[in-house]
Amino acid sequence: MSREELKEKLREETERSQKKAAKKKPAPQNTKKQEKIAAQTRKQLPPQSPVRRKREQEARRREEKELREKRKHKRGSNVVYYVMVSVLAVIIFSVLSVTVLFNTEKIVVEGESDYTDEQIIAATGLKGDENLVRLSTSGIPEKVLDKLVTLDSITIDKVFPSTIKITVTRSVPMVSFGYGGKNYVISHIGRVMSIDTGNADCMHVIGYKPADSVIVGGFIKAEDEEQDNLVQQISTAVEKAGLEDITSLDITDALDLILVYDARVEIHLGSVLQIDEKMRMIKELLYGGYIAETEHVTLNVSDTSRAIQRPITTAPLPTLPEEEEPEDAENTEEADEGEDAGNSAE
Repeated sequence: MSREELKEKLREETERSQKKAAKKKPAPQNTKKQEKIAAQTRKQLPPQSPVRRKREQEARRREEKELREKRKHKRGSNVVYYVMVSVLAVIIFSVLSVTVLFNTEKIVVEGESDYTDEQIIAATGLKGDENLVRLSTSGIPEKVLDKLVTLDSITIDKVFPSTIKITVTRSVPMVSFGYGGKNYVISHIGRVMSIDTGNADCMHVIGYKPADSVIVGGFIKAEDEEQDNLVQQISTAVEKAGLEDITSLDITDALDLILVYDARVEIHLGSVLQIDEKMRMIKELLYGGYIAETEHVTLNVSDTSRAIQRPITTAPLPTLPEEEEPEDAENTEEADEGEDAGNSAE
């Protein structure tokens, strides 16, 4: 067989094999048509048996359970990792906090007082190199108040990252009282500010008897607790009413308390009952023009429904020359005295 014949024969065989392969390949079908045929086929199939359906449901449950366990295990691993990292970070931060971080760089003092900032800081015992995390401020205010007697309060705050703030409050005289030939000045918190023989610029209490020995910087307490209550209530009522220039308060008799205003107006309060209403009446009488600035009188406000005013003395009037004194001056003077004695105000 020649070469040309052999090539012709191979070509024919190749064409035949290609035709056979083309006959075996299925022709493409319409997708919608296939779906319709599949749906009709499913309708014609017999229903699924209960046993098979149960097995399929159990298989699905097992698969879902395994999937959940895998996710949970993965989540748990992440939580452990995060916890370990957090614990490590806390440990590192704690170590740095008490060694390198939050060391004191500045101490500031705020508030008014009779002492310099250096004196107050020295009284606290702070050196300025403390670590704020390790510093305990417990007991420091008490120690300062024992040393600096004209302070009523002190607070110490840590201002992170590197500051200590000291806030002080100056003592303000509330009352004074005499005992044993000395004058004791008491602050608003019942602390002895000073002991001297002079007169303090505050209300002086008469009849007060301390229970114990009195020392500067200590707290005062009366033999009769009722006296402490009376002084506190009346002092508070005086401040609340805005009364100034109260010279003294006599608490010798708790049912006949006596205030003296400007060393010239004696005010009988009665008991401490309705003290705020009594102070309101007193303020109206003192500042409302009912009493002259030079007049010496006695007020009785023990009955809050009325106030009784009785003159004691009046400011001295300029005397006339003896030769110009009228003949009936004596009669006029007697008439004035009778009129003053009957004067009362409600």
